[in-house]
Amino acid sequence: MKTPALFYKINKNNVTTSDYIRWSHHFLENNISSPSLSILSSFSNRENIFEVEAYFKRALDELVIEGPCFSECVRGYIGFLAGEIMKADSHAHIFALAREIFLIVATELDYPDDLMEWYKISEMIDRLQYDEESMDVVEEDVLFIIREEAKRSSGYL
Repeated sequence: MKTPALFYKINKNNVTTSDYIRWSHHFLENNISSPSLSILSSFSNRENIFEVEAYFKRALDELVIEGPCFSECVRGYIGFLAGEIMKADSHAHIFALAREIFLIVATELDYPDDLMEWYKISEMIDRLQYDEESMDVVEEDVLFIIREEAKRSSGYL
């Protein structure tokens, strides 16, 4: 998990221990290290979040990283979710992730032009799920469109 996506979750108060650990792994995989980052990466998901957060803050200081602006955090998290779509196998999970992206686009960013495709995708998902007579939307086509948009949106990672 990259820094903007992690800070989005911190701002929304739904960050988990595993988010911090994934964040540390991202840096280590890119050959960026510090003493606290190495310790943070060795924690298990069952560790006390307060202890994990203390090492996260130390790692930020050691790596001289400041929190990004909120807009960058939002777009970073959208990129993270888009990446999760690319890894997902379950149609229901892909639709849930796409809906989450749409809700973020609508509530956090107020429908910016470059992310409006997520509004259209949300409409297609709604027609698939709630319109019994709608035959103009095919699930496989919607999944293809979601994955294509996720490829574009993952550029925000």
